[in-house]
Formats: sequence, C-alpha cells, structure tokens
Amino acid sequence: MPDILKCRIEDCHMLQATVASPGVSKGDMDLVEDTVFVWLEDYDTGETGVKIIEAERITLPKETGVAFSMGDDVFYDDSTNSLNATGVGRYWCGKARADAALTDTTVEVDFQGNDARVVT
Repeated sequence: MPDILKCRIEDCHMLQATVASPGVSKGDMDLVEDTVFVWLEDYDTGETGVKIIEAERITLPKETGVAFSMGDDVFYDDSTNSLNATGVGRYWCGKARADAALTDTTVEVDFQGNDARVVT
C-alpha cells in the first residue's frame, strides 16, 4: 500500500502498542473500546508499532459498492475492518475529504478515531 498519510506526521495523534498475532499491515484498522486506530506501517507479532488516532488527511480502506462524496460522514465497520457510508451499528470516525466511487477500494478521510461512537 502506498503512503497512507496525506498530512504531516507531526500533525497526527498517535500512540505505540505491541502488535498481537498474526501481525498487521499498513492501513489496517482496529477498534479498542471506543477508539478506532490505523496502523502506520507493517509490523510483525511482538513488535512495537505506531497506531494513528487522528489525522487530517489519511487514505483508508472502504467497502466496495459504497460511494462517498466530499464531506460525507464515514463509519468504521468492525466486522469488515473498513469504512462504510451507513452508520447504524458502526462507529463514526470522521469525514470524507474527497469523492470515492463505488469501485474505489479507499477513501481519503479527515480521521477522528478518538471520537468514535457507535450509531444506533
């Protein structure tokens, strides 16, 4: 996956965490309690990795068959580890920064994983 960050790393909020089995890839998303994280790089099991909590511009995986327009809310789906445009049962985590077509596999997001909340 190409570089996922589209903003300066200094402008992002991040934390370090030990990677569980089977390891993670750059751009993988994860949910811990009410926070959505994005792994910054590829990490093997047991390594200390960096998780992004907030980023003004980041490219993240989205479900195919879902389209976004700039400014749309984006929701993290814990079952698919990707973003969706429908909120019910998913976690709000930001706004689309650009349009994404039905066939696109990613969407550029103003990511606010620290403010994730499930939509009922």
